[in-house]
Amino acid sequence: MDSKKIKDDMFVVLTYTIFDLENNIIEKVDSPISHIQGFGKKLLQKIEDKLNGKQAGDELEVRIEPDDGFGNYDDSLIIKDKLSNVPEEYRKKDELISFVNEKGDKKDFRVIDLNNETITLDGNHYLAGKELVYKIRILDVRESTPFDKEQAQINMLNG
Repeated sequence: MDSKKIKDDMFVVLTYTIFDLENNIIEKVDSPISHIQGFGKKLLQKIEDKLNGKQAGDELEVRIEPDDGFGNYDDSLIIKDKLSNVPEEYRKKDELISFVNEKGDKKDFRVIDLNNETITLDGNHYLAGKELVYKIRILDVRESTPFDKEQAQINMLNG
């Protein structure tokens, strides 16, 4: 097994599972994801910090508090409106609707409730306010190439 340790500019391949504090699976990523350490914002900062010094084959657990991850749940991001104000194609529970403000900033809202008269949208990330545990398995670590960085840059631009 390659014994390269993770540090800035290393290309890292990993899988992860997110658990709540009761050990229920929230999200499981079996298809490996790639990441260039210290380049971009693909991973939460606390996770990236914990990867430093690890190598292929290592497994780690990282506890994420709301302030380390997806923020606290914000009740002001719950919007209730008349159903007639929302185009019909968005009138589905769990549908994501993107809004853009006058500055050009985009914010996604998820439909959480609707009835014959009203629709309720939630602008919080679905993991906001949750304490989480990431269980991470590192599959590969190698030097990143100029191509890797170019692809990472394209992915950052495409959001």
